[in-house]
Amino acid sequence: MKVAGKDLHRPGAESARRPRPVLVVRLDATLLDAASSKAPAAGTYKQGFGFHPLTAWCTNIGDSLAVMLRPGNAGSFTACDHTAVLDAAFGQIPATWRTDVLVTIDGAGASHEIIDYLTGLNTAPAHGKRGRRVEYSIGWPIDERTLAGISELREPDWDNALDADGAPDPEAQVVDLTGILRGGPGGDRLGSWPTDLRVIARRVPRPAGKQAKLGEDAYWEYGAFATNTPTGQIQWLDARHRTQAHVEDRVTQLKACGARNLPSIDYDRNGAWLQLAALATSLTAWLRHLALDCDLAKAGTKTLRFRLLSAPARLITHARRKILKIPPGWAWAHDLATAWDRLQALHPG
Repeated sequence: MKVAGKDLHRPGAESARRPRPVLVVRLDATLLDAASSKAPAAGTYKQGFGFHPLTAWCTNIGDSLAVMLRPGNAGSFTACDHTAVLDAAFGQIPATWRTDVLVTIDGAGASHEIIDYLTGLNTAPAHGKRGRRVEYSIGWPIDERTLAGISELREPDWDNALDADGAPDPEAQVVDLTGILRGGPGGDRLGSWPTDLRVIARRVPRPAGKQAKLGEDAYWEYGAFATNTPTGQIQWLDARHRTQAHVEDRVTQLKACGARNLPSIDYDRNGAWLQLAALATSLTAWLRHLALDCDLAKAGTKTLRFRLLSAPARLITHARRKILKIPPGWAWAHDLATAWDRLQALHPG
């Protein structure tokens, strides 16, 4: 993973060994339309009809870790669903990679239950190197409490944010609200939350012609997120939080692998179909990671299907060896042959 143009590594990991990457788990919900009555399809918050599954992704690779089929009216703040999907996602991660994890969720995850759950998983503060470091970066609501803290800021308190490449972004500004929310004139507004929770706010100019809603600032649009990462510049933490938004591309791949339309009126069959679509998404993600280069390493499922998966090739066995015969006129024959050789090298038997 890259944040502000640099690889995301565990702080302090630079030693005689290579720095250890941080494994990033991203939770996100999406909507699937249903053209007919299918269990448990229901009305959605966008006035549609269908399903509202919750997904978990390893954004380092782009593979699916877990997916839960839910009715269309399933709530965005349903903590029990988030914890269940997180449990399933952690179960998919090899034990050696569960020691340094960052969990990111959009504003739907800013519930007491989720943050308390993740705080309980973070055993590094008590056990040091023997503990498991689980940090989070979760969208925080711009509610009355947050707006009250923002109103107590001075103009010099705001600093320029960073863009995706790590360069200063003069349009966006960030600030750490934790001190004001915990010890400002209004008292401790975070008293019931974990002591290591930090709240970082961001503002951008309101676009010309965009009308502010009642109670909103006429000149600025605000956003915020919560994290338990104790160190690091707030500009970098803000960039780290926004970097994970590309998970929408993974959801698109999931839909392209068959999840766009669930076929049955039966709940269990649709759940199995969704799991198969998630498995196909993971297989294509690892194919890109292990065997492909250049534009194909970032290609979508439709592109891979057209260029590689639908190639008029034959797999034959000769002298106890499997040989992939590709027509020489196929435009992407070299890419397909290279991918085949790389995968064969991983499993020569």
